[in-house]
Amino acid sequence: MTKVTMAGIYRREHIDDPYPLYRRVREADPVYWDEEMGDHGAWMVTGYAPAQTALMDPRLSARRPHWGQDRLPGEPGLDAAQRAIDQQIVVSDAPEHTRLRQHLTRPFLRRQVDAMREDVAKLAHALLDAVLTGESGEFDAMDRFGFVLPAISLTGLLGIPAYDERYLSWMLSLGLLIDDGPLSRTHQRKLLGGVAEYTAFFAQQVAARREEAGRDDLVQTLADCYTDGGFANEEELHGNLAFLLTAGQVSTAHQIGNSLLHLLRDPEAYRRLREDPEAVAEATPELMRYDASIQLTKRRAREPFELGGHELRAGDEVFVWIGAAHRDPAQFADPERLDLGRSGVKHIAFGHGIHYCLGGRLGQLVHDEAVRAFVERVPAPRLLADPVERSVMPTFRGPYKLPVGYGR
Repeated sequence: MTKVTMAGIYRREHIDDPYPLYRRVREADPVYWDEEMGDHGAWMVTGYAPAQTALMDPRLSARRPHWGQDRLPGEPGLDAAQRAIDQQIVVSDAPEHTRLRQHLTRPFLRRQVDAMREDVAKLAHALLDAVLTGESGEFDAMDRFGFVLPAISLTGLLGIPAYDERYLSWMLSLGLLIDDGPLSRTHQRKLLGGVAEYTAFFAQQVAARREEAGRDDLVQTLADCYTDGGFANEEELHGNLAFLLTAGQVSTAHQIGNSLLHLLRDPEAYRRLREDPEAVAEATPELMRYDASIQLTKRRAREPFELGGHELRAGDEVFVWIGAAHRDPAQFADPERLDLGRSGVKHIAFGHGIHYCLGGRLGQLVHDEAVRAFVERVPAPRLLADPVERSVMPTFRGPYKLPVGYGR
């Protein structure tokens, strides 16, 4: 009998559709010890209830074992990048996490985010204006829309150039290191070099704010916060700026792509939202549950810990498969079906507990305005390729290309 393992998650078939593999592992055990994952085996959490527990219990640390000096190369010129990665909020625990969140949350409060809605909606329509006037009757919904909308929204908030061809390469380097898959382990020096360029870019941005203070943007706010003692060191500031841009851009763009992809695959669901675009906000929790852009996060047991009927040892790695938890039939009836009328959907796409995504409200706003504008403006759309070209990392799930044809 073949042993169940999540180790095949990087194969093309599972990158295209990981959910059958998730189901097999969850049916073996919602908290499953997988000898082939992690550095020396790891727990695969695929059930909704244990995933919630794992995300919020302080006995499980967000510190990744593989981000220590024993794994990443400690080389001259790369040390600062390594320290920057190691101090990002996503891998911090209290009290450092509490301090960082206090400073990083400021621009993502409800009032500030809601004030952006009109501008985001106008931008979404302007981007569609540019592609729907062409003669070809087709466009790439990611290249011309899904990636661009969150990029402009977030870079405007940060106060950095809206387009720089280096951004995507830097984000990919950071994302692959976070994912810690085969590509990461094979190319760690190269990827860390990309992160070094990324953090050096933000060092330049911070230096510019110090020379010419008074700008009304997030980089200025955080540069001032550093001056007031809010950050432990320069690397912590630069690393968290890089994390904000990467998490806000990539996760939002991929979620837009995932949502549009499933709506294009389901003409009835598309028709439903086209007839009532205001229903997009109510449909979003189900779209995020059905195919979230963040599929995986990791924890490490600080001490012996019981989870799902199993005794975890101090130091054990824990892989929390958010995408698998979202398809748990113990939590969601008929979970393999996209049901835009599903009520009371409590997804964990933005995390849970103290690590709940600080930019989640902005990400959902941009997603909603993107989907709303698309269903309003794009008549009779059809996918021109399926399966689509997508991220090769199971941690971050979403299409890179989404070729769409449309009617007149």
